[in-house]
Amino acid sequence: MNDSYTPPLDDLRFVLDDVLHYRRLFALPAFAHADKELADAVLAESARFAAGVLAPVNASGDEEGSRLENSRVVTPRGFRDAYWRYVEAGWPGLDMPQEFGGQSLPLTLQAACAEMVNGACVAFGMLPLMERAATRLLLAHAPKTLVDAIAPSLAAGKWGATICISEAQAGSDVGRIATRAERQADGSYRLTGTKIFITYGDQDFTEQIIHMVLARIPCAPAGTRGLSLFVVPRCELREDGTLGADNNVEVTRVEHKMGLRASPTCVVNFDGARGELVGQENAGLKAMFTMVNTMRLEVAMQGVAVAGAATAKALRYALERPQGGRADAPPVALVEHADVRRMLHVMRARTEAMRALVLEAALQLDLAHAGPEAQRADALALAEWLLPVCKACGSDAGFEVANLAVQVFGGLGYVADAGVEQYVRDSRVMSIYEGANGIQALDLVTRKLPQDSGKRYRLFAARIRADLDRFASRPELREIRDAVADGLSRLDACTDAIAPSAASRDAEAGASAYLALVGLVAGGWMWLRMAAVATDDRPAHEAKRGLARFYADYLLPEALTLQRRALVGAACLDTLAAETLAGAR
Repeated sequence: MNDSYTPPLDDLRFVLDDVLHYRRLFALPAFAHADKELADAVLAESARFAAGVLAPVNASGDEEGSRLENSRVVTPRGFRDAYWRYVEAGWPGLDMPQEFGGQSLPLTLQAACAEMVNGACVAFGMLPLMERAATRLLLAHAPKTLVDAIAPSLAAGKWGATICISEAQAGSDVGRIATRAERQADGSYRLTGTKIFITYGDQDFTEQIIHMVLARIPCAPAGTRGLSLFVVPRCELREDGTLGADNNVEVTRVEHKMGLRASPTCVVNFDGARGELVGQENAGLKAMFTMVNTMRLEVAMQGVAVAGAATAKALRYALERPQGGRADAPPVALVEHADVRRMLHVMRARTEAMRALVLEAALQLDLAHAGPEAQRADALALAEWLLPVCKACGSDAGFEVANLAVQVFGGLGYVADAGVEQYVRDSRVMSIYEGANGIQALDLVTRKLPQDSGKRYRLFAARIRADLDRFASRPELREIRDAVADGLSRLDACTDAIAPSAASRDAEAGASAYLALVGLVAGGWMWLRMAAVATDDRPAHEAKRGLARFYADYLLPEALTLQRRALVGAACLDTLAAETLAGAR
């Protein structure tokens, strides 16, 4: 049971085709070389690959884990073979530019495929994600010579990549990074320092690994303004493109983790390693965010992927497991019990709302890149608003739904054989890495909300209002429409109260609740749109309409609590001195 995976192919197609109408992307010049028929074939093949190749190594990879031998990482059995099957099938380059060997397909399609990759084995999905993110960073900021030397191999998956930010004294507080970069006579740099929590900091899949490293040059300004970005290969690159000697990059530890055990999380030491500057000196953090934002979208999809996989297993178990009922009759299936149904409804409603929202964000990024020129700025602004919401709410949903799956399974869920406790362990880190969810909330409230006089929020709210108006004459949508309208009015009130003092401590105290309220209302917006197109008598459409009503009746009332929390201010948090709060005597 624990190595099975059911790809949500029908649900993905429902969102892509019926809700988002993503076929319109193929009418744009950037994607005109493809069509919806090709995209459908890609989705189907991705489902087969995820279920047939990746799912079988998930549980065994978790049990075996990655380990360090002679300063090199050894990954679990089956992972190297699965990786090269992934590479040979062309999956790493799905949304990468054709001039670098990619297929230039929409990010929306790649995100849908990413759900199935991560749903089958999220520990596997971490490496190709970083390769794609590093390629995008290089294309946006690196000189052509560096792009030509590295990007094709990254886009094809022939080389690995990492993002090297955290240090022992500088986790989320990146302004305290101390890794040094000394400029050399030939224009290169020598980097010295130690980075921690580096995902796939080493592996035995690829002969080369490209580390994207934040470091500080001599006399750089303090804080984040003094950080520069460097490409540091594990093996030196010769002028002819071949690989040279080891580049003084050493892995000194592989962390023993709660989850994602097959994905090696490393301590990486740079001891005079040769690197090349990307972009301008002291402008590294801004460049790095090109990579980070790519990763945050997929972390959101990781949460959806785990939630979807856990939900599928819990639904199947609840249908098959007889338990309880009248003493004088045969036991009934778990699904007949009201509280079990409550959990299953929550699981499906949260998962499917977030799936639609993450794909909506991906669609907006596609339109920002390739849509009509007049629409690109608004599409980018809406995507920028949705990204922190997707990352935080998607990762939270993954953990919440995985926990509910364990509860549905009962005692068996606590045992590894059922294959759901791993979802809890694997998803826990998603709210921490690629920007902790509290930081996502601060980004939303202190940066995204006030920027451009609130343009991003206005675009978001206007899209919801347009759909509320569009469906006003459809009585079958009244419950979900009225609930979304109420949630939006509460969110408007919160926004009006917070925006004038978005940088204050009171706004900071309410930021997480504010982000959760945005995510809750956005999920309702997705369910309104899903219910509006689920119009026939098929069981699948009946389920969509029923889940929309459940979201309206059971989940959207949370808006009242979140509104009050968002506006409560910092006074209730600052009542106790730090020592008193900690219990000091």
